[in-house]
Amino acid sequence: MKKWREAFFLIPLFGVVLLHAPAFASPAGPSSPALGVVVSADNPHTGVDKLYAGATVYDGDRLTTVEDGAMRLRLGTGQLLLHQGTAVTVHALPNGFSADLDNGTVSASSPEGQIFQVLVDGITIRPASSQPTSAQVQLVSPTEAILTTTRGTLQVTMGDVSKTLSAGNSYKLQIDDSEEASAGPQQGPIPAGKNRHILTILIIAGVAVGTGIAIWRSVLSPSSPQ
Repeated sequence: MKKWREAFFLIPLFGVVLLHAPAFASPAGPSSPALGVVVSADNPHTGVDKLYAGATVYDGDRLTTVEDGAMRLRLGTGQLLLHQGTAVTVHALPNGFSADLDNGTVSASSPEGQIFQVLVDGITIRPASSQPTSAQVQLVSPTEAILTTTRGTLQVTMGDVSKTLSAGNSYKLQIDDSEEASAGPQQGPIPAGKNRHILTILIIAGVAVGTGIAIWRSVLSPSSPQ
């Protein structure tokens, strides 16, 4: 009888402990919301982090392919193709998705009313309107990228300066740092001890194939002191 009284007394105590104890038995779900799904994955066992078509992609996922791999994602109503040797980190936007390109090449597309955003070399590339848009971005080096516009107009932004690029061309985006860069008439003097980022955009294919015509060169916002 004494044992039963002791057991009856301990039941509330166990209830309090269990109430405050973490749920070790059930695995925690993904901490980020679902962003999309893997449509196809080539060379899945060695080429990508998401190993199969149908796998869920979450906000903040970092996805990679090897030199002979590729992966196509459906992110909301848009699509993102990772070419071989590519690494990106994906995030959700209110009306689309964002891809931070670490290396390699991506092709992104969005339908009417949606957008995509590709971040590369400190540059933001996104549709200039709500019309269907598609583009390919290749990271060549930490200061150079190749942008090909295949549908719709694109807005290329760095700092507080932006440029609209038309479809049907390939562009070289080149970033230079120079303490001796001459500021434009509206830029003002260069702050002492700071570098300015200079973005040069060249047409390298399309309407002016092989000409390498410089179409935009601008001194952008100064960086933090080195």
